[in-house]
Amino acid sequence: MPKKAHGKTRYLAFMPAALLAFLIIFLMLTPPQMPAQAPTQVGSMGTSAPDFTLEVLDANGLTGRTLSFSSLRGKPVFIEFVFEWCPHCNNMAPSVKKLHQEYGDRVVFLTVLGSQGTTPEKSAEFIQKHGISWTSVYDPDMKTFLDYGVRGTPTYFFISPEGVVVRMLAGEQSYDMLSFAMEELLSF
Repeated sequence: MPKKAHGKTRYLAFMPAALLAFLIIFLMLTPPQMPAQAPTQVGSMGTSAPDFTLEVLDANGLTGRTLSFSSLRGKPVFIEFVFEWCPHCNNMAPSVKKLHQEYGDRVVFLTVLGSQGTTPEKSAEFIQKHGISWTSVYDPDMKTFLDYGVRGTPTYFFISPEGVVVRMLAGEQSYDMLSFAMEELLSF
């Protein structure tokens, strides 16, 4: 009888490893599922940028004023989607500020700050910390992030005066790449 119990113990000892291996294989072979309300991907060239109206946020917090994207029609627009807690957004802030210094007189800059995992007060600190002097808005329910198909931050959209997406860049970018995309935008 003891020999039989020893065999069961050995079998039971390998069960967690076998289950883990099965789970890993299952996850690797299962295609990713899109959410039921998957947005239209606006990152492709030639797609119209969705309109939105959000409350303006500055270094002191929410202002009570709103900005509608449609009010920017007729001007080239650079939109960045960020979170104050995102290390990549913080890393890119100096490059975006430099981009604004070079192109801010010809292109409207707009920062959309997400609300997931943060507050308007913490987002205002991000604006203050990085000396953001252009318009920033706060997305309280993440609808604008969803409408634009933002999957990670930072994400940048370069939008023509007609409201058409010229280019979308996601993640940390070199200043040269941002400048190239800005020159491309200005050629429209």
